[in-house]
Amino acid sequence: MEKDTHELLIQAYLEYFKTHDRFKLSNSVRNHVAARRHLREIRRLAKLRMEEIHKSHNEVKQLKREAAKNEPR
Repeated sequence: MEKDTHELLIQAYLEYFKTHDRFKLSNSVRNHVAARRHLREIRRLAKLRMEEIHKSHNEVKQLKREAAKNEPR
C-alpha cells in the first residue's frame, strides 16, 4: 500500500529525529550531512502537503458554492 504525503512527512521527521540525536552525540561530517539531507526531505514533503491541503480546501469550497447556487430559494 502506498503511503500518503502526510505519512511520508511523519516518517521523514522520525528519521531526522534519530539523525539529530546522532549528530548531537557525535558532531561528525557524516552526521551533519545526514541531518541536513533529512531536513531537505522534510521541506520537500511539507511543500507537497501544503499544495495538497490547499487543493483540497479549494475543491470543498467550490462544491459548497455550486451547491448553494443550485439550492432552490
